[in-house]
Amino acid sequence: MKERDDAPRRETSPRPASHGLCPDCAHARKIVSAKGSLFWKCELARADPRFPRYPPQPRMVCSGFER
Repeated sequence: MKERDDAPRRETSPRPASHGLCPDCAHARKIVSAKGSLFWKCELARADPRFPRYPPQPRMVCSGFER
């Protein structure tokens, strides 16, 4: 099926929204397990119990997010 020329175009971003905030957060650390699984560790969890150590992904809203 061919896309129509007058069809609206979607904006593209370097990272799909499904990856959430953690990959771009200054407080997140990427952890890769021995089996190759990827996790994001929140360093804010060390001092503040409001933040989970390994937040469920994708995390779309977070009060601690900083670039």
